[in-house]
Amino acid sequence: MTSTQLSELLGRASSLRDLSARGSAAAAALTDGTHGGAAHPTYLHEEEDWVFFIPPWDVTWPAGMYARAEAARIPDLASLIGRVAEASARVDALVPQARHAAPGVLTRLFAGARTERARQAAQQVDAELRAVTPAAARLFDQLAVLSVAEERQRQGVSLIDGPAHLTAAAREALATALCSHIGQPRELTIEPFDPTPHVGVLERARLLAEAPGGEPVLRARAEKLLDQLVSQRVDALLEQLPVSALRQATADRLRIEGLEPAGLTSVAWVAEAPRGRLTQLPGIGERTAERLHAAAETLRREAAAAEPRAIGTEPTAAARELLRVVAQFAGADTLEPEERARRRRLVDYVQLIPDPARTSEWIVARTGDTLFTRLTEDLAWGAAHTALLDPPAPVSTHEATWDDYLARPAYYQGLLATLLADGDGEDGHDLDARTLEAIRELRLDRSLLNDDVHLRGYQSFGARFAVVRSKIILGDEMGLGKTVQALAAAAHIAAVDGVERTRILVLCPASVVVNWRREASKFTRLPVYVAHGTTKHDAVDAWQGTGGICILTFDGARTMDIAAPEVVIVDEAHMIKNPQARRSKAARTLIDAAPHALLMTGTPLENRVEEFATLVSYVDPELLADGEWTSVEFRRQIAPVYLRRNQSDVLDELPGVTETTDWIDLTEADAAHYRDAVASGNWMAIRRAPMTTPSAMPAKLERILEIVDEAAEAGRTVVIFTYFLPVIERLEQELGERVLGTITGALAPEARQAAVDKLSGAAPGSVLLSQISAGGTGLNMQAASVVIIVEPQVKPSIEAQALARVNRMGQTRSVLAHRLIADDTADERMLEMLGRKERIFDAFARESEAAAVADARDVSEGRLAEEIIAAERARLGLDQASR
Repeated sequence: MTSTQLSELLGRASSLRDLSARGSAAAAALTDGTHGGAAHPTYLHEEEDWVFFIPPWDVTWPAGMYARAEAARIPDLASLIGRVAEASARVDALVPQARHAAPGVLTRLFAGARTERARQAAQQVDAELRAVTPAAARLFDQLAVLSVAEERQRQGVSLIDGPAHLTAAAREALATALCSHIGQPRELTIEPFDPTPHVGVLERARLLAEAPGGEPVLRARAEKLLDQLVSQRVDALLEQLPVSALRQATADRLRIEGLEPAGLTSVAWVAEAPRGRLTQLPGIGERTAERLHAAAETLRREAAAAEPRAIGTEPTAAARELLRVVAQFAGADTLEPEERARRRRLVDYVQLIPDPARTSEWIVARTGDTLFTRLTEDLAWGAAHTALLDPPAPVSTHEATWDDYLARPAYYQGLLATLLADGDGEDGHDLDARTLEAIRELRLDRSLLNDDVHLRGYQSFGARFAVVRSKIILGDEMGLGKTVQALAAAAHIAAVDGVERTRILVLCPASVVVNWRREASKFTRLPVYVAHGTTKHDAVDAWQGTGGICILTFDGARTMDIAAPEVVIVDEAHMIKNPQARRSKAARTLIDAAPHALLMTGTPLENRVEEFATLVSYVDPELLADGEWTSVEFRRQIAPVYLRRNQSDVLDELPGVTETTDWIDLTEADAAHYRDAVASGNWMAIRRAPMTTPSAMPAKLERILEIVDEAAEAGRTVVIFTYFLPVIERLEQELGERVLGTITGALAPEARQAAVDKLSGAAPGSVLLSQISAGGTGLNMQAASVVIIVEPQVKPSIEAQALARVNRMGQTRSVLAHRLIADDTADERMLEMLGRKERIFDAFARESEAAAVADARDVSEGRLAEEIIAAERARLGLDQASR
């Protein structure tokens, strides 16, 4: 073998070695588990729906991603690498010996044997190289393909254009990176998104987001001020909280004996004290000081969580500034809830697509269609309504705003709730898609509403629900503004059809006629007629000629000849639950004749499910025509005509209710008087006996006087509800000049409202007395903040309605509710009956519950009286004594 031939052979061996090294490196890279990529997208997320926005410059692609995609298309790549590596190893073992296969003359003369072995090795090398040449050539070509793929990845990854297997690899890598945000593998639809057509809309939204008087800036300012107010109120509370409360905040037995002598008399003082000061006190070491601070912080967090995010009653600097922010929002906000929601989302999209003009090669990845469809619709809406994205003109406020707030707290608190709300307050999750879409698309015509009427999101939804469905039951919990929802729906219908052609009839109890007259005039520009008293026929004649609103009692509907109205509103609709009653038949006739009907009741179910079903049959006779229903099936079946929201769902700003059951131990005189009442068998005498003890101060009355005195010290006014006139007379006698007025069934509606009006601005400790049957419905008493219910009532709804007279929109203080229960009397037995009825209501009518009730039955007052009297006679031994 010549030296030239040997040199060529060794070169081929070296090339094989290099190729084997490249193959091994490629194999290692292809099997490396640390090649994950990363993406830093912005995204929308609601429940299970995700939409990711990915600018291409913000993705770190996995190293070797394209190369792995190409390698997956070469089924024998691993085999080729292995064969070449094995051949290269054998060749490398032979090369040291084969290097001597072309010796010089002397070597050939004196080392012939060595030379021969070298020649044999060289021949073996050549044979190995020849044998592996096809595999090596194929491996060389495939490694070139991988190199091209790597260079292509360095130049830029495309999810859309290019070879299908490479875009598939990129999509899979991106999906893997995005699913790390979701927390689980999900299928993603990945497609291009060109933001450039939306540059104008997004730029307007960005300017709106930064505008001093724009909603985003006002909302951020309001949130900051609310945080300040909550912090101030929590500080004030902790300053009043004794240090003994620290033990209640932790299971540890903290040593607090040395705190008060050292001047640390409240939780606030302990929270602010440096740890070094605490450890100077007797018996307090580092560990105890740490626990004291931890307990104080726990109390602070709990107090902050319980504190309502509301303006409040104290005109602090933060509260006044917050009110100015709300007033600015009121002057600038003219949108319907759906429009407001769209505009807010457009502002949010600015953060999703912060630089839309930088490139048109954005990528969107999504798990479903809902959110992305909404985004594209919002962008199209913004392009069609650019004026609604313009920053508002400055709105001036003045110092009198605080006085206006105190006069109209519900208006301002509603505005604040709207400003802060993330959503639009919609409900209707059980509605079919077509109905829900129709409700969302409907824009209420507000031309017949007064300018200062502000509908909160859930109220607008309720009004639109009534318009779209034509006949419904509005079952919102008491205090949520059913009246304004009904009037808004009626005003819309009148505005669309013409006032003269729209006769709106309000059917209600006589006790709330005055309230309806005030509310209708306060909220609408429609003519209002009251068909009550001697002029009722004249009022009905005028209304039938001009259209507008006519307010009529149930008795009036029964006795008068009323032409078919266009809209019927039935307030306290549970009063027509008995289909055989004459007033129910009269109301049913008017409901059937009207194209639109809205039945209002916060207690559609008081005793039996059948009563609720009767109300449903008034608005849709076929809905429950057949079959018996479980509670879940019942609620699902009536969803198209029944809408209910609870205070806890939509009125976050209500200060809250502290309900206390005051158990009263009867005095000896009380017990003797009660025993006599039970012996008489007179049910009403038994119920009122703990308050009517003759010639002695009843224990219940003593407790009432204590509560009134406490209210006076706290700067509060009081409403006392009782069923009985003799109890009212006893209260009038004992409370004297502190009684502002008394509401009974004999009092004319105008006088009832006048008595309620006295609560506003009344001296602390002032009391309004009311028969619960006369003042427990239809009147707004939120100027008071202490409620006393003297005795339990026969229906849970009666007490709930009475409490809702005070705890409703416009209430600025926490409400203290006291239920007085005479221990071991009929009061206690009634509580058991009330609890049974409440469970029935929860199962069938309260949307937030899902319990099934299989044994719902009627508990009438007569039966309740019989059961309790029998039980009390047995307990007191009266049956034995009579034998």
